[in-house]
Amino acid sequence: MNIYASFWQRFVAMWVDLFVLLPLIAGAAFLESRSKGIAFALVIPMSLLFAAYTIYLHARSGQTIGKRAMRIRVVRTAGERIGWREAWLRSSVDLFFAVATIIGSFIALAVIPDSEYYGVGWPLRSSNLAAHQPPWIAWTGTALQIWVWSEVLVMLFNKRRRALHDFIAGTVVISEE
Repeated sequence: MNIYASFWQRFVAMWVDLFVLLPLIAGAAFLESRSKGIAFALVIPMSLLFAAYTIYLHARSGQTIGKRAMRIRVVRTAGERIGWREAWLRSSVDLFFAVATIIGSFIALAVIPDSEYYGVGWPLRSSNLAAHQPPWIAWTGTALQIWVWSEVLVMLFNKRRRALHDFIAGTVVISEE
């Protein structure tokens, strides 16, 4: 079996993937500023963007663009190629948080007054929308932080550098030879 991917390889791959998606994120932010209707239409696709990107590319090749750049790949623990099942399982917790974000965003967009949405810059609009989200969204933000840091801790303290989502899916990230 190949050598396991390091924390740093995975960390850099994640940032490469973020930069790959950044033009779409920036374009959506620009369009959302034009109309609440457009913002409503973009809530679901933008909330699911990263999960869809990772699920599709992992299922197809075991690699996102970031992983390919870092020469790492997701495989089953026995070394076989992963499929759709493992790709979905790896992203299952992220999807849970994406659904919570979708619900909170729909609620905020439905109740925010036009005066707090239009004619303000992006930072203030974002702050105004956050103020109109249901109170339980704060809990999901905290839970997401706990999830992310537990992923890091678990990855740092096991020999194969498996994160929690790797244990859920029965996968491991390896360096390609």
